[in-house]
Amino acid sequence: MIVLVVGDNQILRRTHMTPFISSSEEVIVIDDTQATLADLEQYLYPSLFTFVAPVIHMKYALGTDTLETSLLKRLLASPTVFMFEEIEVPVSVVNAFKKAGAVVHTQEKIKRIQTQHDIFAVTDAITAADKKKRWFAYRDALSHHAIEAIVGILYWKVRDLSMKVPSEKKRYVKLYRDLLSAHARAWESGAPLELMIEKVVLSQ
Repeated sequence: MIVLVVGDNQILRRTHMTPFISSSEEVIVIDDTQATLADLEQYLYPSLFTFVAPVIHMKYALGTDTLETSLLKRLLASPTVFMFEEIEVPVSVVNAFKKAGAVVHTQEKIKRIQTQHDIFAVTDAITAADKKKRWFAYRDALSHHAIEAIVGILYWKVRDLSMKVPSEKKRYVKLYRDLLSAHARAWESGAPLELMIEKVVLSQ
């Protein structure tokens, strides 16, 4: 999953980043002086035997380095959250991230984004009480957003619930691992990712 937050207002940037940071037990902060974008490949996939996937917080790297399309796709397909914080980037970079399916927040377009379909509504696919509502939430999100962005939100929500609802942690750990396994099978077999994830959502 990829999150891109762009704006010269630090408070607004932090508002969009906090939900992802607070939902992970491990946040790795990297800036352009410590690593290049190519170095992010080492964080692509957590072990299937490890529940916690880190949030990789990359600061101010897109202005000094170029994110290749092939690497962008691999980062998007990963269960790890790759969060890019920028003060300003070219419109072409923002458009490339949006087209690929990343979650994008830009300061000058916050109001317009909020009036569009809320990608976070897909979390109902995890939390809704019955299977029909979970299926509807998942399919509704698919009609507006790329599957890679949706999967990233689902990973984030399951991790968040595992920490906020201790009594259900065992169930959410299993769900997280089921999502990881489905993701890996789709990657290896070429099966449609949206169908593999749907099976997991409906199996709860």
